[in-house]
Parts: sequence; C-alpha cells; structure tokens
Amino acid sequence: MRATVILDCVGLVFAVGCRNSAGAPQRVLLTPGVGDYHDATYSPDGTRLAFTADKWDGGRAIWISATDGSGAREASPRISYLEDPRWSPDGLQIAYSSDAAAPLDIWVVPTAGGDARQVTNVPGLEVNQRWSPDGKRILYSANRRGNWDLLAVAPEGGLPDTIAAEEANEFGLWTPDGNRVVVNQGIGEKATIWVVTPGGGVPTQLTTEGRENVVAVSPDGKEVLYTSNRTGKSDVWVVPIDGGTPRQLTREVRDDWEPTYSPDGRWVAYLSEAGGQQDVWVVPAAGGQPTRVTNDAGTEVDLTWTPDGTGLTFSYTEAVQQIFVQPADSGPARQLTTGSKPAWDPQVSPDGQWVAYTSNQAGSDDVWIIALAGGEPRRLTTSEAHDNTPRWSPDGARIAYVSNLGGEFNVWVVAAAGGEPTQLTSLVGDEFDVAWSPDGGTIAFSAAFESNDRDVWSVPSGGGTPTRLTRLGLAVNPRWSPDGRSLIFNAGKQGELQLYGMAIGGTPRQLTRVSGWTFWGAWSPDGRQIAVPVLSGGGGDLALLNADGTDFRTITHDKPWDDSPAWSPDGSRLAVRTRRAGNWDVAVLDPGTGEMRILTLAQNNDQAPVWTPDGKALVYQSADFSHKLVTVRVAGLLTAP
Repeated sequence: MRATVILDCVGLVFAVGCRNSAGAPQRVLLTPGVGDYHDATYSPDGTRLAFTADKWDGGRAIWISATDGSGAREASPRISYLEDPRWSPDGLQIAYSSDAAAPLDIWVVPTAGGDARQVTNVPGLEVNQRWSPDGKRILYSANRRGNWDLLAVAPEGGLPDTIAAEEANEFGLWTPDGNRVVVNQGIGEKATIWVVTPGGGVPTQLTTEGRENVVAVSPDGKEVLYTSNRTGKSDVWVVPIDGGTPRQLTREVRDDWEPTYSPDGRWVAYLSEAGGQQDVWVVPAAGGQPTRVTNDAGTEVDLTWTPDGTGLTFSYTEAVQQIFVQPADSGPARQLTTGSKPAWDPQVSPDGQWVAYTSNQAGSDDVWIIALAGGEPRRLTTSEAHDNTPRWSPDGARIAYVSNLGGEFNVWVVAAAGGEPTQLTSLVGDEFDVAWSPDGGTIAFSAAFESNDRDVWSVPSGGGTPTRLTRLGLAVNPRWSPDGRSLIFNAGKQGELQLYGMAIGGTPRQLTRVSGWTFWGAWSPDGRQIAVPVLSGGGGDLALLNADGTDFRTITHDKPWDDSPAWSPDGSRLAVRTRRAGNWDVAVLDPGTGEMRILTLAQNNDQAPVWTPDGKALVYQSADFSHKLVTVRVAGLLTAP
C-alpha cells in the first residue's frame, strides 16, 4: 500500500498525490496588514487565531483574529519582545513569555480584552509555557541558576512547583490526561526524552541516542513525536509514551524538523530540505511515503494545522515577486502565483476571469495567464526573447505585448486562447507602453526612433503601417480616453515630464505646469477628470485636473510618495501605491477628500495596482521580505492503493 496525500494544489507543484480543485485558492494570506508575523496558534474551539506581530510603526504584540485573518486586533501590550502565545483550554486567556518587566517572564492576558498579568517575577528566563489540560497550571522552563528547571505555576501566579530539576530541562509537554509531563532533558548532543509524574514517581527514559528534541504528544496520548540526529542529520521519529522501540518516520537525505500532528493524529506535517529547499511535507503518522506540500522559493516556519485538519498554516517569507489579489474593502489578500521565479505586471481581463502577467518561470520572460480564482497558470509565449508588458484587448480575445525577438522590442499580439503570436511593428528602435483603444482597433505605444527620440505612435491592431502621433523628443505612457477620441501622455525633458493631451489627429497640448514632474496619468471612467502624481524632492502627491487641463488641485499632501493612480470602475475611489508606511503598499483613497486607507502594510509593491472589473478587488505584485501567515488548504487525506 502506498499512502498518498490528496492535496488542493492549485498553482503549486507537488511531488505526488496532486489534485486540482477549480476555483480554490492555492495559498490564502491571513495577515496582510499588520507587520511581521509568527507563532500562529488556533483557539481550542477553532474559531480564532492568535499570533505575534511586529508592526511597521514599532513594537511587538499578540493579535487575535478570525481564522481567515479578518477582524485582527491587538490583544496584549505592545513591547519590544514577546513570543509563543498559548491559549488556555477554555479559550479565555493566553499565556506568553515577555520582557516587559524582566529578561523574560510568563504573562497571561484575557482574550476578550483587558490588562496583561505577570505570572512569574524572579530574576532569570522563563519560557516555553504550556497550559495543563484542566487549565489550572502553566508548565514552563526557567533558567535562574545557570541551569534549566521545569516548573509549573497557577495562572494567577504564586509559588511554582518543581517538575524536573538537577538536569537541563529545556522543554516540557503535558500528556492529554494531564497526569504526566514529557521532558526534553539535556542540551545539545546529550538531549534525551523522559516522562515524569508531577508530585513524585520514577522518571522513565524514552530515548538514549542524544540530541533528541520532543515536539508533541499524539492526540491519543500514546506516542511522543520528536526529532533526532542519531542518523547524522535531523529526522522525525515517534516513540511509545510508556516506553518501547522508537520508530523513524522520515528518512530524507537532508534535515527534517518542526513536526506537528494533525488534529486527528493520523498525519504528521513537518519542514524539510529534502527537495533542496525548505518546504512543508506531510507523512502518515503510522508510517509511509512522505508528500511534498509546498515547492517555492520562500521560507516556511511555525508550522501548525488548521483546527479542522483540512489545512496547514505557517509563517512564510518570500523575496520573489509574486501576484496577489486584495479585496478592496476588507479581508486577507490571496497569493495568486507561486514558484521560484518572479511574476510581475498583472493585468485583469475585461470579463474579470483571468490575469495576464509576465514571468521568467520557464527561463525567459514570457506572457502567462492564470484564472483570477486560482489554478494552473498557462504560458502564452515561448520564445527565448524577452516578452513582457501584456495588455488585454477590450473584448478579451487578444493580448498585446512587446518582445525583443529579432533584436529590438516591437509590438506583438497573441490570442488569449493560445496560438502563434503576430508581430505588428518592426521599427528600428525599442517600443514600450502599449495601450489598446476602447474599440480595440488601434494600439498606441511609445517608440525610440530617429536619433533615439521617443514619441507616441499607433498601429492598427489587425496589422498595418505604424503612425507617428507626436514629435516632442520625449513622449511616453500613452493612455486612451474612455471615448477613444484622445490620448494623454507624459512629455518634456527627462526629470521634468509634464502631462499632455491630444485629440486623435490633433496637436499635443500641455495640461500641467508643475514644479517637478508627472507620470502615470489615469482617466476617470467618465472621461471628465485625470488623476496624476506630481513627483519631486524624493516624494510625490496626487493631483486631479479636468480633462481640458483646468481646475488642477492636489488631493494628498506632504509628499509621502503616492503614485500609480487607478480609478475604480465606478469612479468613486482611486487605488494607488504609497510609501506612507515605509514600503511600497497598495492603498485606496477618496478622490474628493483625499482620505486614504492602506491595504497591504509591510509589503513591497513595485507597480500600479489594477482593479477587477467588478471593483471588488485589486491585483498587484509584491516582493515581500517580512513573514506573513498563510494557509495552504488540504482537500483530503486519503489512502490510495
């Protein structure tokens, strides 16, 4: 019999046992807007999630949210350091270790709100707190005399009981019945696992090989899960809690660590470098073939199961740029693309079903599409050249892009359903900034031509002779008006670009005369207004003006660097990039009041966000260097012949 984990592997590459569930997200981002996250732990009733977060404006605190990440709120004082939140069995309190009053002490805070209470208050370090099953005691490790002792104290405080002493007792866990404690005794290469009975009894040694670290007791209380280096590397093992022969669960060529039981005890998830990088794996608790769950360039830590056993939650960081979908009103972001190579420049199809983007996942820059709901991406261009800047035709049937196939960048078109691309231009000079006319008949672009002058051009989308529309020396970023009768673009000198407009077939006219420069102009859906960033002095504000250039006014102030405006489909909001929180983040603002709400704190979004056609979400790219909490859903844990 071969044990196979059947996983919801939308958009991910799994080693074995993959099954695609159409429309299901491959990775749900639980905490997009609070900071750097760790230590995820679910409440006993499975309705809430607690975690630690370092906010961008300083300080670490415990936060509590719903299991989907919504409604997150601070539950503890914000201080320099705290770790390892642990729910009481009744879900009314959380114990944690903190340096609020001493090097590290045990504290307890009510989960419904209220003041934190210091439980231990002696010189030294108190860490690794664990509630007894009845909630009457908190087990913890204390280093007060140069050695680690295992103690237990009432959650109200008071004199602690000694559970294990005279040895280095770094960590302990209650058995599910609360009658015994499994102890990790010793340090480094001499660490072994013992079972002790609080209040008396002869300790039982379960392992003897050295550097064996207890991690969990099985839900039925019959086995102890631990890691061991007895084979020369770290593997996952189990041993009967009443003593017996240890059993090796993983036998990879690289280290495995941080194992955790599924709620029903049938599966063990763990972290492993077996695939050449740190990823999440799952193995049957009874033994069998391990299955790889993640395969990407990120780093996963703090692994735990969702309460229903259908997903794995972990803290994740990835420096590779990927595409995300963020609800415009509230809720967690959803990571759409994965992999070891970056994805950028997302564009949503007119029907809102697909996202086109650029990625070098296959070794060269190519145009890809992926369902907005999630799924396997599909590669549309396959040349060895650089194919990028995909833009959907208004009917969603074609995608225009630029490619340097043949030596210089020219405009190409490919059917969204796939097929052989068609080259539309062959000018001697690189071309960028492609934009479809609203009727789909023409594509505007900027091109370097004749002594490297860059101007705005157009070409019939079905093929034909390109037409030069401007002769300004430097004109870029053309954008069609909603009625297709005019264009706006940026022109002038490098570093002094202003916003220009022109009727098709007419003469360019300067619309702005600002100190600094402008870029990324955006028409309102009704064509009456233009949003444009005004950039200077290392920052930028957003401005609005009428389509004819009148009534210029700034709507954000103090140059926090706001740019890349994009109107919502109904014209009621603007999505922007902003650096108000220190990194490039996505925000929405009211164009009438300038009031802004940041959606994606602690990320690094390098290009303009784009709206979905229904106005409910924003699609953006992010290279995020902070840890986020994410859940990968497991559709089923099945045994196949």
